[in-house]
Amino acid sequence: MSIEQMAKDFTQAVAEDRAEDYQAYWADDIVSLEPNDGPMSRCEGREALQEKHAWWNNNAEVHSASADGPYVFGDQFAVNYEMDVTMDGERNQMKEIGLYTVRDGKIAEERFLYGQQ
Repeated sequence: MSIEQMAKDFTQAVAEDRAEDYQAYWADDIVSLEPNDGPMSRCEGREALQEKHAWWNNNAEVHSASADGPYVFGDQFAVNYEMDVTMDGERNQMKEIGLYTVRDGKIAEERFLYGQQ
């Protein structure tokens, strides 16, 4: 499968919140990076990333979300995310870019870049 098709399928699965489908694209040794300090700023491996997603699902009330893209270049693709979410009793509009690096047909790294609020 081409990276263009993989990125398109992955982005659609994320937009439709089909976790089993988008998680199938993760490499077993995937690395997830967030630009903040804390226990979820760097997760290594499929199990750690599943725990990160479980933490998010238990702590965030998502009112709406969108995923725009993908934008492919070489072995990477980017997705623009926007969310209306309540965390810790505070409702926020979030914007971020997910930058994904593909190796051997799987996502080996995801790196998130946050927009200014």
